Amino acid sequence: MTIPIFVPHQGCPHRCLFCNQWVTGGAKKIPDREAVLRTVEKYRSSSEPGREIELAFFGGSFTAIDRGIQEELLAAAIEQKKKGFIGGIRLSTRPDCISDAALDLLARFEVDTVELGAQSFHDEVLNAAGRGHSAGDTVAAAKMIKSRGMGLVIQLMPGLPLDSAEKSMSSARSAADLSPEAVRIYPTVVVEGTGLEKLWRQGKYRPLSLEDAVSLCAGMYGVFSDKNIPVIRIGLHPLAPEEARSVLAGPYHTAFGFMVKSRARRSVMEKALRKFLEGGCGRAGGRITAHLPARDIEEYIGHRRENIRYLEKIAGRGGILHEVSESGMVYFSETGGL
Repeated sequence: MTIPIFVPHQGCPHRCLFCNQWVTGGAKKIPDREAVLRTVEKYRSSSEPGREIELAFFGGSFTAIDRGIQEELLAAAIEQKKKGFIGGIRLSTRPDCISDAALDLLARFEVDTVELGAQSFHDEVLNAAGRGHSAGDTVAAAKMIKSRGMGLVIQLMPGLPLDSAEKSMSSARSAADLSPEAVRIYPTVVVEGTGLEKLWRQGKYRPLSLEDAVSLCAGMYGVFSDKNIPVIRIGLHPLAPEEARSVLAGPYHTAFGFMVKSRARRSVMEKALRKFLEGGCGRAGGRITAHLPARDIEEYIGHRRENIRYLEKIAGRGGILHEVSESGMVYFSETGGL
């Protein structure tokens, strides 16, 4: 369980083109020590016994917040950690807000993981989004964090102005090369009250369609999966109805993460099926069965069996069956004639 403590826009030197954390973070005010303690108690009371719990400071640029506020919040967190109420502390920040002094403070309060809002590894995209840092800043910050023995998480945002599918895939590969412990992928959406809203209304920005975003993020997901790097979030977390109304355009969907993973699973199945068919199998007119890992079988099948229907078109026949793969691998078999 991750206990989120939102510090919206705190420490940020300016507002980036796409950002309105009052909406996407759902926070209504800045937390203090008492808010941290209350939130931890609230989550602990509803948690299953023995479940691992982590406290995370999200939003803003934590390491650029006033040092006194950082210490107040981190002191409350480490107090809960020493009592055994939480098992870890993480926070998010900008790449250009990482320094030896900043990391010294985090180490003193036993911060376990630092998340970097990299967004892209292409400077022209970062400039267009008003980020104020470079891809080189991200690489340098990532190396500093890892040198301290802290966990590294990288956040990417495909679909920003001047971005492209090729650049987003390149950014995914650059992120993977830094060997983070995990990654988050947030496709760009147009949120009310942002500079991006103005560009969108002027017709100067066109967000990714839902289909394009699913396809692109599935490709990025595959880059990390190939290197055994977990993708711990894909898309914005589900927003409350009043918050969702502030998302004006772009690929926001409450099941976006499932859709992306399902598309990535489809790619794996398609490769296995084509190899199966190219080997001369599946020509006798028998039933084809897809053997799928139990753990992720719903993602492999897809919403309303859309992935199975897709495979049936490739095989040139209907009625592909599916069952749990005892080996945990994806493969196909054929059972006799019809």
